Amino acid sequence: MLRNSATSWGSVARSLHWTMAVLITGQVALGMYAHDLALSPRKLDWLMWHKSIGICLLLLAVLRLLWALGNTTPQTAVESPRWQRRLARTSHIALYGLLLGIPLSGWLMNSAKNIPFELFRTIPWPQLINANEALGELLETVHAYGVWLLMILVGVHSTAALWHHFVRHDATLTNMLRGP
Repeated sequence: MLRNSATSWGSVARSLHWTMAVLITGQVALGMYAHDLALSPRKLDWLMWHKSIGICLLLLAVLRLLWALGNTTPQTAVESPRWQRRLARTSHIALYGLLLGIPLSGWLMNSAKNIPFELFRTIPWPQLINANEALGELLETVHAYGVWLLMILVGVHSTAALWHHFVRHDATLTNMLRGP
């Protein structure tokens, strides 16, 4: 089943979810590791990978958002209170905003700092804005805080999935793990 149903996530939604989860986990570790290295060819190499994967994540986030807009959202078997549904919706909107905003802020930061970039050392990537060192520093801060906020929201998201599974005993987690 490629598309979502009223009760289950389709294989495309599940594949995008877990691919992005793995890539984001690697991105956070890679970004923190590269950030702490002294300026060297090794650091630049790690940053090239971080930026390239970040652009891939941006493209995947756009694809995932378009897929989500064109598909139904499965409902859990157990009815949730209105405040929980609103909180879940708000957190998902925030997650999508961060999945788009973090790589975009990184791309803008790279542009503002006037750092040439080629995606995986093969495709010249455009600068979005003109060089502006002060703006580059601000965007670096926005990028870092975005990552921290994303990690917090992913923790809340994961905790909620486990709560659905172990406390509510509904199919929310199992549907995302293996489908119907």
